[in-house]
Amino acid sequence: MSFVKKGHGSNDTQRYLCKECNKTFSSKTHSLLANSKLDAETWMTFAECMADSLSLRESAWRCGVSLYTSWFMRMRVCEVMRHCKQPARKGTFHVDDTLVRDSLSGNHEQAWFQMPRKAYRNGQDGAQSRRGRSKAHIVVECGINEYGDCFCEVIDRGAPGAGNLAMSLARNIPEGSTVISDGQPSYEFAAQGFKHIVINPKDPVTGNINMVNALHSRLKAFLRSFNGISTRRLQRYLDWFCYREQFKSSDMDRRELLFGHEVGGRYLLTRALTHLEISDLVVYWVRKAQECQ
Repeated sequence: MSFVKKGHGSNDTQRYLCKECNKTFSSKTHSLLANSKLDAETWMTFAECMADSLSLRESAWRCGVSLYTSWFMRMRVCEVMRHCKQPARKGTFHVDDTLVRDSLSGNHEQAWFQMPRKAYRNGQDGAQSRRGRSKAHIVVECGINEYGDCFCEVIDRGAPGAGNLAMSLARNIPEGSTVISDGQPSYEFAAQGFKHIVINPKDPVTGNINMVNALHSRLKAFLRSFNGISTRRLQRYLDWFCYREQFKSSDMDRRELLFGHEVGGRYLLTRALTHLEISDLVVYWVRKAQECQ
């Protein structure tokens, strides 16, 4: 692509002209701050709030924005975090899944929204779903290697299917790596493309998967601080957690690091698409509602 300088924007940003399509652009085009009405100082303050995992209300108060704007900024930054994560390095991965309670929290006042089940009014309403691997649990596949490179990905409901598990491992683990699991049958198929070592959790002599167990503990503590995350937004928070894990040992201040990624970060979903975002796992409730009619 060939381009030349063409004037400055309203904020003195250098603009360029593409000789092929005759469109102008700047270094911030399609970036997080390009079309934002908020100034860089507000985004820097929000980066500090995200680095400290503050609530939406606290973040809104510190940034001087509305609660809705604070939520939308969080969704934007989570998407930027997803694209800023570095790919994992080849190594030995401890892998295992963990369960997260399904949640339909969010704005239910939209005309198109219909609650597919009765709302849980207290903790006892969902007591049955806490027993075993029911469809009311979301399966999050996790893995971590000796370098600290990790991944957390929503893959299924109830129990992980071998196909979904295989695709998750292929997406997140480099070729030539070693995979260590606890002997769950699905891994026999899912880990065929890797050197697969099976350990017996009841026999310490066979080895352990302590790295991923510790990762589960940190993940649960992170998610618990938000008091319920909608299932359709869960992957965004998992990306946030993995971003924190990846850069927690950086010598650079984490607030400045996040703001730097905000400035140069890119997002794909527009505001409208962010509101219409729906996970494949939410389709389960739509089908259940149709069966009850």
